[in-house]
Amino acid sequence: MAASHLLRLGKVKGKNSVLNALKHNKRTLQAERGAGANIDPTRTPLNYSLTGSDSAETIDRHAKVLMVQAGIDQPRANQVMAVEVIFSLPIDRHQQDTRPFFKNCLEWVKQHIPGVMLSFDVHLDESAPHAHALILPLVDGTMQGNKIMGGKGNLMRLINIFHAEVARHYGLSRNETKRLTSKAKESLKRQVLARLLNDPVMRSIIWPCVRDAIHNDPVPYAQLLGIEHKRQPAYTGRSFVQIMTSKGKGKEINTI
Repeated sequence: MAASHLLRLGKVKGKNSVLNALKHNKRTLQAERGAGANIDPTRTPLNYSLTGSDSAETIDRHAKVLMVQAGIDQPRANQVMAVEVIFSLPIDRHQQDTRPFFKNCLEWVKQHIPGVMLSFDVHLDESAPHAHALILPLVDGTMQGNKIMGGKGNLMRLINIFHAEVARHYGLSRNETKRLTSKAKESLKRQVLARLLNDPVMRSIIWPCVRDAIHNDPVPYAQLLGIEHKRQPAYTGRSFVQIMTSKGKGKEINTI
């Protein structure tokens, strides 16, 4: 797989959703360590946080206090409680020092994603080195998760900015989803879903969003899971020599 990077935004919604996301990022969910999980517990000690060592519970309480102070003690049922930004490196970057890249990612998030940074955790215990930035979308005293997320156009805008300001300086390219044939994309999607069959993410409240994202663009998730794909060269038609030596439908052409 090409040395491409991943940047994805996701909504964290529902009661206790922030705490559950933090527990995943802090690796305190025991269910994620069972058979079929993608986490390698022998590598979990290599994970690190760039925002301190507070527990998931402490950070969750801090977020709730900030909301109460802003007069938000009863969020709406469908309220976006946090925005999560995921950054990923290619699977072959495990042997390199990942801190410079992810520190730049942290600074980039602070500059481009409004809200309160709750945590920034780097995971080295799965196929690809990646990081989760969890942001409380509290801006000017109101929760603005949907506004921060925007639509697909906003995501593409952020991806372009991130590539120009961070990723390209580490020799990383954009992912190649658009270059996949429909057949190859469908095959990759099936492989990703099959690999996640016993993964705790399928039982998560955010699974519908993850599933839809996989259907739309399976390449970044294949990268995270270490699934290789081979891109078939696009058919460009007959070569110049073939065209010039073909009899075609008209008169015979004498080649030089």
